[in-house]
Amino acid sequence: MELDLNSPIITLDRVRLAILREKVRDPNVTLRSLSRILKEKYNITLSHTRIAEILKEMKDKGVMREVVMPNENYFIFAFMEISFSNQNFHAWRNAYNYLLSSPNVIMLLATDGDYRWKILSAFRSFQEVTLWLHDFVEGHGSFIQDINLMIVYKIL
Repeated sequence: MELDLNSPIITLDRVRLAILREKVRDPNVTLRSLSRILKEKYNITLSHTRIAEILKEMKDKGVMREVVMPNENYFIFAFMEISFSNQNFHAWRNAYNYLLSSPNVIMLLATDGDYRWKILSAFRSFQEVTLWLHDFVEGHGSFIQDINLMIVYKIL
């Protein structure tokens, strides 16, 4: 059964769904703005404290996670695609652990096709990008078949 967010009956599920929808729309929405939006769009009146409690409950239950996205004006973002050398596939775990522990890596994605790992990373300079990539290839080059490096020039 789908929840009707415009229903006059206010249930906790309806409140949570409305809050989740608005947090997805704007992850940085303030409690004050969220309270106003809930009133205007969904006819739900809640205190800032209750909204904060519901958000905490949802985070504790794993419904949502807090994500910090760095300001793109302070960083150079690199997007890399890596394809594997099947002859040395046994070395994948070391490369994987290296990427997960790297403070520069923001996101690691697994896909199918020629480029199987996608990496979004942040650096302070182009030189840092080059040095990080050099160190990664030096340590895990036998596993790598190909790397495609792209600099992200605008985050929309």
